[in-house]
Amino acid sequence: MKRKIALLMIGTMVGLTACGSQPVAEAPAGETQQTETAQEDTQETAEAEESLEAEEEVSYVEDMVLTNDYLTVTVPDEFKGKFLATVDKASISLYDKASNEAGCGGFVFSVVVDVNRDLFYGGMYTKIGEFADAKGEIYDVDVSYPSDVQWDITVSDEMPEDYGKLYESATDIIANAVASGDGTFMYGAGTKGEELYGYLVSQLVEKGGYEDLGFVYKDITIDGVDELLIGPMDGSDGPTPIYEIYTIVNREPALVVSGSADDYYYTEQYGGVTKVTFDGEDITEAHSYTIEPGTSELFHQYSIKYDPKADENNPYFVSYGDDENAWEASNQEDFDFREENLKKVLLQLEYTPFSDITPIDYSKVDLSKYETFTKMINDFKPGMGYANEPVGDTDVFFVSSGCYNGENGTQNAIDSSLFVYEGDKIAYIGQVASTGTAYPVSIKDGYIFVGGHHNVFKYTVRNNKLVVAEEASEVFDTNGNATYYYGADGAKAEEVKDDSNLTRLFDEYFTGKPVEYSVEK
Repeated sequence: MKRKIALLMIGTMVGLTACGSQPVAEAPAGETQQTETAQEDTQETAEAEESLEAEEEVSYVEDMVLTNDYLTVTVPDEFKGKFLATVDKASISLYDKASNEAGCGGFVFSVVVDVNRDLFYGGMYTKIGEFADAKGEIYDVDVSYPSDVQWDITVSDEMPEDYGKLYESATDIIANAVASGDGTFMYGAGTKGEELYGYLVSQLVEKGGYEDLGFVYKDITIDGVDELLIGPMDGSDGPTPIYEIYTIVNREPALVVSGSADDYYYTEQYGGVTKVTFDGEDITEAHSYTIEPGTSELFHQYSIKYDPKADENNPYFVSYGDDENAWEASNQEDFDFREENLKKVLLQLEYTPFSDITPIDYSKVDLSKYETFTKMINDFKPGMGYANEPVGDTDVFFVSSGCYNGENGTQNAIDSSLFVYEGDKIAYIGQVASTGTAYPVSIKDGYIFVGGHHNVFKYTVRNNKLVVAEEASEVFDTNGNATYYYGADGAKAEEVKDDSNLTRLFDEYFTGKPVEYSVEK
């Protein structure tokens, strides 16, 4: 069922003069008032024309199943007759019907596929998943909520019951959405730290030097996507120091800050990064930043400093703008206010020790102590996964150092140590690994596939030996020119004339099935 209604708001708020706004003060009598009245009449006419245009252009529907070019959203039966919706090519928006018809907008939420990659995150939009089209192109899927009241606040300060129920159901409604056509909607994909930084964390463990440190995944940019925070396991009750912060830029981890025991940061409760120098319990200098959306750059918000050496009579300073050291005189009242507020929002974090996730080097483990693969599982660390798959001429036991959420609730991994039975004994035959979660360990036609942005490996098992059946890669020089390499049956890869082998192997890889792991809790 479709109805034509004047558009009050799509995705962002506009003024709601019919919903509790304050009256305009009376203007002085005379010519000025006449001029202002004429201006108001002209403005009202323009607004009326805009409203009529919107009335002609915007269609609200009450269909229980809402479909655009990318997603199909099903509204639960309990909301039948209680909501309105707008649907366009890449977004679906839901409204509380009663609030909308009362002239108060009624906007509850939108789910948007960012096909133009131009939405501003950390503001109106928060990432809640990813959409992959039939060609493998990936787009962020975002949710947007209202920035202002969308019901009649002259009637109630509280959400109307039906509005509140729809608002509380937004997450479940979006989570149950499905892709339209041949694409794939992955709710939660590209948002969780385990998925985004798992490979990086394993690299840091392998690199060494992190044994006394811990890490935690937390969205400090308020855009729906976790950051990776690394710092000391000091066990203090105060705010937790951070030595390193990583965020996601172009779907890859990027370093934001790198510090040490003498140069560290904190994170703030409502988003943001703060570098603080303490003198006992008092702050002597503090710099507050946010991470610029889509980058690894810090954006300076403000700084405060207590420095009696600079001015004994008024040692309080503040700094705004791009230059965090462009100090200007402040006062004790302002300094104390900012200091106390800052102390309230600096967070205490709960790190996971790196030592807890140091992978087991099975090439150095005495496997004779295990009678079966099941016995091996008893020694797994939390998060490790396992699977059994036929590869080549035998069954292979896969053991991953860690797993992440794949499609349809499965657990995938980017690495695996591989084992077979030789008679009644367990034998380790090697390890396979990809470079990130976009390239899960996969199986196709009895072959194992792993890879990265510029390479792919295809393995088999023959006579209880892990063999590289094929490999292909590309290497770019400083001018962007590519050189291609290919090898087969364990032979060293050699230069070839084009990327046909690389393309073919990637096609095989992505038509395979990611290995599904059971995870040890």
